[in-house]
Amino acid sequence: MSYGQGEEQVSPIVKTTIKKPFTMDLVVDERVAKMATPEMRPEMVGVKMAISSPSEKARAYVKTGFALVHAQWDFEAYRHFCAALAEDQDCLMAYCGVTLALAKPHNEYAKYRMAAVTRMLDLVDADEARVKAGNVERFPAVEKGFVLATATLVSASPRAAGMMFQRLGEKFPHLIQARLLSVFLTRGGYDVLGSPTPEQKLAITNTRKLLHEYPTNPMVLGFWLSLNAEAPASSINIKKDILPYARYLANKCPGVPSWQHALGHYEWRAGNYLLAENAFTRAADLYGRWMKREGVGVNDCEGYVRAKCYLANTLYQRGSFLAAMKVARELRAIKLDPARPTSPGNQILLWRAYSLPARLYIAHGADGDMDRALKSFPGKEELRHFVEHPKSPTLAGVYTEALSAYLGCRKAIDDKAMAAAGVLHKKTFRRYIVAMAKVANGAKRSADYSHYFNAGSSLAIYDMELAGLVAMHGAQDMRMTASNWFRSARDKQGLASMMMPPLVMTAMENRLAEYYLAIGKHQEALDAYTAGEKRYPNNVASMLGIKRCLELLGRNDAAAVVQKQIDMVKTMK
Repeated sequence: MSYGQGEEQVSPIVKTTIKKPFTMDLVVDERVAKMATPEMRPEMVGVKMAISSPSEKARAYVKTGFALVHAQWDFEAYRHFCAALAEDQDCLMAYCGVTLALAKPHNEYAKYRMAAVTRMLDLVDADEARVKAGNVERFPAVEKGFVLATATLVSASPRAAGMMFQRLGEKFPHLIQARLLSVFLTRGGYDVLGSPTPEQKLAITNTRKLLHEYPTNPMVLGFWLSLNAEAPASSINIKKDILPYARYLANKCPGVPSWQHALGHYEWRAGNYLLAENAFTRAADLYGRWMKREGVGVNDCEGYVRAKCYLANTLYQRGSFLAAMKVARELRAIKLDPARPTSPGNQILLWRAYSLPARLYIAHGADGDMDRALKSFPGKEELRHFVEHPKSPTLAGVYTEALSAYLGCRKAIDDKAMAAAGVLHKKTFRRYIVAMAKVANGAKRSADYSHYFNAGSSLAIYDMELAGLVAMHGAQDMRMTASNWFRSARDKQGLASMMMPPLVMTAMENRLAEYYLAIGKHQEALDAYTAGEKRYPNNVASMLGIKRCLELLGRNDAAAVVQKQIDMVKTMK
């Protein structure tokens, strides 16, 4: 169950009855059933509640599964719950765990989640009937309450489920996962100024209380990292309030790749690019070894692709473009699986990995890079099966075409063909944006909605950037409008969700700085580059701009200090 979804998705209504008799294959996917039993990970277990099952193995698998849910490794969590059911087919909390592991709407395993919900509600109903008949209850009240809240989460209202989990946590304070889920489902967000909403402030306060109660509990520590993944830098001190927990958790559980990834995310946000590079490398290596050991590919291990994408971004920000491109090309070489069009691995390849080389070229911006970017895209035949799929067509093809139109506009600007650039921007590029926006409601019912949402947000940034570039290089009387367009692009550039790297790698403050340099306003350019460095701390592109502005302002000593910082970021090993 992934934390930090950028936009709320519509959940399908869960039918609480299944006509045919229950069999285990309704809950356990055939591929999972054929896999070896999953590895126990006792070091990451933070569950304090007892699990009602006569099987010690089932209880252990369930506890590890819950830990993996909170670590956002959903497929491995699902495997653990399935392993528990292989030991005890009536383990109520195992069905509950399957539901949470597969909670994301419209995922390819959704039918197994629906069957798990039906089965656990049937078990609760049977137990209630047993009690009414004068028999001893089989499942304790705490488990039945957890089941009902979980069923509400996936079939009715997440916020209502959050309130149910809250009441459970108040009644049973040791039930850590109920308290965490309550915070997650009732949390807020951040306003346009970067300040937390009242709901988010309460979520932060309640999680801090849990941290005080359980300072070494892996589930609580992992949740604290997830809760703050998208927090603006202005609202929290990452180095003081987050990084110590991320480092402790990664050290305590060195074999959990998703927590290595979380560490990399926060090292990246703090500008510690070498440490971020190391963490993402460890995460990718752990995922890679897991795939090899378990005999699976990226279909069921999107975390590998996510870590590699973030690694490439990290290398780029520290000035290692060629190393970043090497990683990007390795990802681009991974083949899509036409048999599983909606798998998490396919989705992240389509929306992230396959456009990564082009987006790196866009950010790099050297002579010929726009042509290289265009050549890096997948061809229509490569995407046809997924774009024209009768049941689950992807919009990633439209996104790729939009990026191609963006590149066409950039090429026209480079060639000083400003009339053509304006037409390409307003009539071609924006046509793709409109095409994506028109299907927003339908996209909410697709497996790749979070990718669609983030891609659309990135296109909105590129739209404002193109308008600014066309104005800056166009007619004299329109050039002053460029700064407004670049400010708009800057204001749209938020933090990527779900611990993903930003799709747009250039801080848009840099574009504003370039405009100021073009009109000779060196101090304003310095201020803009400094703001860009604040957005992505220690990014080399902004620091090079800062150095140049300082030199233009005659502040050579300060420029030399910045150069030393650049050298350290680029060469530290």
